[in-house]
Amino acid sequence: MQTLAFKLLQGGYPDLVYIDGFSGPWKSRLADFGDTSFMIAIAALKDAQEKLRAQGKPKQIRCFFVEENPTSYTQLKAAVSKHHDPKNGFHVYTSNGRFEDAIDAIMQVVGSSFALTFIDPTGWTGYEFTKIARILQHKPGEVLLNYMKSFIDRFTAQDEHKNVNFEGILGPHWPAQLAPSLPRDEAVEALFAKGFRDAGSFRYVLSTPIEKLEDRTAFCIVYGTRSDKGLAAYRDVEYLALKDHGMRRIQAKRTIQEERSGIHDLFAAAGIELDKAVIEDQLPEFCRQAREWLLQELQRQHGPIRFGDLWPRMLDNFTIRRTNVRTICTDLAKEGVIRASWKDGESRRRSPDDDDLIGFVQTD
Repeated sequence: MQTLAFKLLQGGYPDLVYIDGFSGPWKSRLADFGDTSFMIAIAALKDAQEKLRAQGKPKQIRCFFVEENPTSYTQLKAAVSKHHDPKNGFHVYTSNGRFEDAIDAIMQVVGSSFALTFIDPTGWTGYEFTKIARILQHKPGEVLLNYMKSFIDRFTAQDEHKNVNFEGILGPHWPAQLAPSLPRDEAVEALFAKGFRDAGSFRYVLSTPIEKLEDRTAFCIVYGTRSDKGLAAYRDVEYLALKDHGMRRIQAKRTIQEERSGIHDLFAAAGIELDKAVIEDQLPEFCRQAREWLLQELQRQHGPIRFGDLWPRMLDNFTIRRTNVRTICTDLAKEGVIRASWKDGESRRRSPDDDDLIGFVQTD
């Protein structure tokens, strides 16, 4: 949240509206609700605003929190209202009711501002793409959505979907639309991603799986954007978040093992990390796949491709960052496979920029 908000505001937008469609609080363990999504968002947004103000770039931030449960809403409003500070450009709005029914009020607050929307229902219900289409389609704007994979997989399993209505997020007659070549859970998720992309007219839709301790995907963070810069920012944030999440899972597993066995991990106590975070383990394979894709694409194109046109496609297809694409290109140039066009004209640049052409070395 902090990184995305900072980059968006730093990129020239005068203000930002943050929308939380299912605010809660739910299962908060702190008296000040500091562990809830809405308080984490407020803290991150305020921090981004302060950093930009220190740079001489004051920005307006407006937050709109929606919660249907009356008891939770009372707690929400009491917690967030304290942060309503119009004099310093920080505004807080709340609504008690269904997210779908608050769209008119939300759009009045959004106006022509950049809208960053977070949709995190406690289950899989509470919104339909057609009913929230205006906020999904708002330009400029981006959307983060929690795809409750474990729940959706369970209730869309063969012969178990009849009493649960998923048409709002999967479309009418959705079982007949599932890709027969994919496992059922992957086909359902792909259908959801397509519906989300179409509903918001997004250029890119990315999905980040989040695993529990038992190495099973509990949910996915799905991100919709129309911007190359938004795509790059998300991949950067995704890498750092997954790295941190992987380390936390490793530590949690160790703690559980120690509690069960009564044996303390002497290596961890000595500061020796035996396991690496999951994303760091997976990154070399992701880069290998991206490298193979690049070589095949250059062969298919029969000519060079502008780097600024290349890296967004690679980030869209692989869980890598822009810096990884640069490294792939520089490695291929060192191997004599592609031409180091970024060094033309006695340039001392070590990696390509957007206007550099990526193509095979010409051989006689």
